Order: sequence, then C-alpha cells, then structure tokens
Amino acid sequence: NQTYYRVTNLDSRLQNPDQNLTDDIETFTSSLTHLYSHLTKPFFDIALISYTLVKMVQKRKTARWKEVPILLNFVIVITFYLLKKMSPKFGKLVSEESKRKGQLRFAHTRVIANAEEIAFFEGQEVEKHWIIHLYNQLRQQTNLIISKKLWFIMLEQFLMKYFWHTCGMIFIAIPFLSYNGEIETDDPTRDPDGISTRTEAFTVSKNLLTSGADALERIITSYKEIAELAGHTNRVHSMFHVFNDCENESYQRATISDNSNDSTIKHKRKIELSNKADGQIFDTNDDIIVQDVPIITPNGDITPSMHVLITGPNGCGKSSFFRIIRGLWPIYGGRLHRPNPSGLFLIPQRPYMCPGTLREQIIYPEILSKMHLTDNDLFEILSCVDLQHIVSREGGLDAVRDWKDVLSGGEKQRLGLARIFYHRPKYALLDECTSAVSIDVEGKIYQRAKDSGITLLTITHRPTLWKYHTHLLQFDGDGNWRFQLLNTEQRLTLKEEKEHLESQLTDLPSLQRRLKELCQLLGEDSLLLEKEVEEEEG
Repeated sequence: NQTYYRVTNLDSRLQNPDQNLTDDIETFTSSLTHLYSHLTKPFFDIALISYTLVKMVQKRKTARWKEVPILLNFVIVITFYLLKKMSPKFGKLVSEESKRKGQLRFAHTRVIANAEEIAFFEGQEVEKHWIIHLYNQLRQQTNLIISKKLWFIMLEQFLMKYFWHTCGMIFIAIPFLSYNGEIETDDPTRDPDGISTRTEAFTVSKNLLTSGADALERIITSYKEIAELAGHTNRVHSMFHVFNDCENESYQRATISDNSNDSTIKHKRKIELSNKADGQIFDTNDDIIVQDVPIITPNGDITPSMHVLITGPNGCGKSSFFRIIRGLWPIYGGRLHRPNPSGLFLIPQRPYMCPGTLREQIIYPEILSKMHLTDNDLFEILSCVDLQHIVSREGGLDAVRDWKDVLSGGEKQRLGLARIFYHRPKYALLDECTSAVSIDVEGKIYQRAKDSGITLLTITHRPTLWKYHTHLLQFDGDGNWRFQLLNTEQRLTLKEEKEHLESQLTDLPSLQRRLKELCQLLGEDSLLLEKEVEEEEG
C-alpha cells in the first residue's frame, strides 16, 4: 500500500524508517528473547529454594523463624526502592542512542548514493565534517550510557553482594540459634549437643540462601535490560503506529507557522498538523476530472487526445499535480475521477533502473513471467526511442548490468520512455523526462506516442515540445492558474519577443558604459545621460 513512500514523503514522525525496520526490530527481538531466557531459570530456582528452606524450618517447630520472611522482604523492598530511585532512565538513553545510530547510518547511505556528485564538487571535506559530527554525537551518547551504567552497577553489586550476604547470614542464623527443642544428633556420645548436625543444616541453609540470592540478583540486574527493552519497544511501537496511520491516510508533518503580520519575521513556532485524507477518488474509463481538490488549484476535465502542456515557475505545484493524479499523495477534500492506476504511467526526470536484465528494464514494473510481447516487439520499442544500438553493445536483452552506471543520462531517459510503448497507458505523465535527450529524437518519441493513442501530460520548459500538445495548463506560482487551448505559433512569437527583450536589457549596462567612454573621447555631452541624471536628481 505504498506505506514506505508515505512514511518518508508525507509524514515527518520517523526520521530514519530504514533504521526502524532493520536494527530496531533486530535489537528488540534479541533483547526480548535474551530477557526471557535470563529470567526463567532464576524464578524456578527461587521457587525451589524457598520450598526447601520452608521444609527445613518446619522440622524445627520451636525455632523462631516467622521474623525471617518479614526481614527478608524488608531488605528486598529497600533494595528495589534504592535501585529504582537511583537508576538512570535507560529506556530514553537507549532510544536516543538508536536514533543517533540511524542518523549516522543514513549519512553514510547518502554519501554512497551521491558519491559521484560529491567527487565532482570535491565536497568530501563537508561530508567528512558532517559524518564526524554525527559520529561524535553517537560516541557522546554511548559514553554517557556507559558512565551511568558504571556507578549504577557498583551500587547494585554492593547491595546484592555485600549487604544481602551480611543480612542473609544473620537471617539463617536466627532459627538455629533460637532452637530449643529436642537435640538432633547422630552420635549422642561424641556429640551430645548436636553441634555437627546444626552445622550441617546451617551450611546447607547458607548455600541454599546464597543460591537464592544469586537468582534474585539476576532478576534485579535484569531491570536495566527491561529498561533498555522499554526504549526499543517504544521505537518499534511508534514505527507500527506511524505505519498504521499512513496506511489509513492520516499524516502528521512538522511545519513552521509565522505569528507576525508584517514583513519581518519576529517569532516562529513548530506546530504539528494531523490531517485525514477525506477526498474521494473514483476510477473511470477514460477522463481525468479534478474538482475542489486542495493543493491542486485548477478544476477541470482532461479527456483522451487532449495533450496538455503544464508550465509554471519552480515550486508552483506542477509535479504535485502528477503525484495526486497518480495517487501518491492523498487528497484532503474534493473529488478526483481518474482511470485505473494501470492507465496512468509516470516518467520522471530520473527514471528508476531496476536490477536485472535489459529486457526487465523495458517491461518494468511488469515481471518476466507476465511479459505479453515478444523480443521482436521489444526491439521495435527500442528503435522508437533510438536505443537499438545498446542491445548489441551490452550483449543482448539478457545482459545483466548495473544500468544506472552503464547508461548515460540521455539513454536512461529514453529507456524510461520505452516503457510507455510497452505498457501503452491511456495517459503518460511526463515530468521533464527528455531534458537530456536531443531535440530530434525527442520529437520522434512524442510523435510516436501520440500516434499510439497515448494522451500526453507534459511538464517541460522546452519550446520544441509545444507543437505536440493541444492544451495549456499554466500556473503563476501565486495560486492562480489558466487552462486553455494552446496556440503554438502565438506562444512562440511571444517567446521570441521575450528573449529579444532579455538580450537587449542584458546589453544595456555595457552600452551605457560605452556611451560614457565615447562622450569622454569626443569631449561632448549626451542628451540621454543628462536626462538620466535629471531623473535621478528629481
């Protein structure tokens, strides 16, 4: 259900979902299984030892033993109270450590993905500085956890090794010292007072109590592990909570709201927006109809054979229009009628090259077992996008390469366009997908797509593509839009006039400087310069 895309692009609660999906789950399950095995035996030992000690005491009915359980429970309660009071918040500490591990891991992944760009710009020092900064943050957090564990373990060991041992020796001595019943002895002649029997019972009791104390110690020392498990549990629970919200199209993004009404920003505060996508999406046979959908300003219908050119300044929402039509972004109101997703095919500026053979690149996202065309058809498709030469160059359709590195930028864009000829969608959403393709090949591809009955919705800044479209959707960047028939000749005339004015205005400063030089050489004045001076003084 595109959950990962939604989590990373539409929601801001998980900073590193890849860390949550891998390391956090592995750490959580390892901690949980270790804790289970670590606690099972101690509880069994305590139950067995307690039963044995009670039976030993019951044999000496006249001994004072009722005070022992009370004192023992008192010591345990005091120990638990002190440890809980003095214990650091291991859950939050471990959760923060996992977060910083994820940030460091993401930084390394980003460097790997953008290694070529970093090398071109010689940005290794910047990346190195940032990675070292993240590493130092992780190291500081790890050292903080170790330092807090150090003194806590010292306190823990003191209470359970020395304090408990001392109290235990006193507690087991009480029943034997207070026993005034019948003397137990195996040899009344040599041991009339039963000293050896008492010593034997005392030693057995001491050993049993020591074993019980060790078992209880293992349970108490597991408190740290339980606290750490709580931190891992919180991260895993938060991950699943965000996944469920995104699956139900409920998103939260952190944004900045401006509290001032003037042009000077005096204060900014961080707010959380929780929105439920309540818009309606209807599958249709042909048309795309947009009505009152927020984020998209225009309302209107796009029918088959209505080839639409989409223009506007950067950041005005051109690509957002495609994302909402394709269903990648939710709609928070209004109605959207569109063909089945299989009738829409998006070609971005940087097409995705999947792992596999050249044949699999052409038919992506379809798998080989469902391929519905022959290899001859695929050769024909490659010729449509002027890529027939790569078949022999790379070793045939079965060749396996790292295609994102083997192919040039233009070849990758043409291979992405080849996919629309394989899938034959009703609508092709083309987002600057020919920026690295030559003009003649670009025109050939667009004309072939139109001849194949594919309706084109194109985002581009190239005037050479205007003639392949019938309608114009123009954004102005301020929330306004215009949808009209595209008059290519008129638009080209306006384009030429704009470029002519730009060239004249660009040369204006140099022409003014030359005019001043000529005036100085001739020793004359210029009426134009005198007029400009008068206007400035005025």
